[in-house]
Amino acid sequence: MFKVLLRALDKLQLTEKKKVAVFDDIGPLDLGFIEISLSKGSEDEIPLWLAQYLEKQNLVKINSITTEELGKLLFQEKQNSTTPASLVKTYPDIYFRIKKLEEELKAKGLNGLEELKKVKSMVNEISLIRLRKIIQLASLSINDQTLISKMTKEEYLAYLSMRKIITSFYGDVIGNPTN
Repeated sequence: MFKVLLRALDKLQLTEKKKVAVFDDIGPLDLGFIEISLSKGSEDEIPLWLAQYLEKQNLVKINSITTEELGKLLFQEKQNSTTPASLVKTYPDIYFRIKKLEEELKAKGLNGLEELKKVKSMVNEISLIRLRKIIQLASLSINDQTLISKMTKEEYLAYLSMRKIITSFYGDVIGNPTN
């Protein structure tokens, strides 16, 4: 069920707006419910499906994340790695941005290989720390909106799934219902 929900999130993400750098004048484009024009040299937000189409034509570049930003996030997450209530606020679409960065580094071939290894290592560590915190939050049945707002959609989905499993375990297996 979790995989189905993740796939649904991926499909929904296609409609979300992403920031792009515009390399050439584009438009006006009629999207059915809105008409947009993009100016060369500007940064604009457009739906991901359109951004991906225009990027294939080298008309725009979708913003990703930098290795430096990942390093900063890793440092911040490590500061309180054992405190569940210490999730660091990050881009809501950080996992999309990470995939984008990895694609860019792979496209560089051997020149991007070393940085790609570094990125994968940082991403693994960031994910493990964040997931550990989310598991702790789920097991403690903490439903604080401030903490939830610091989760990505994928992390929130994992949190809800784990919380449901833990609640079921306590209710059905042990016989003690929790929140």
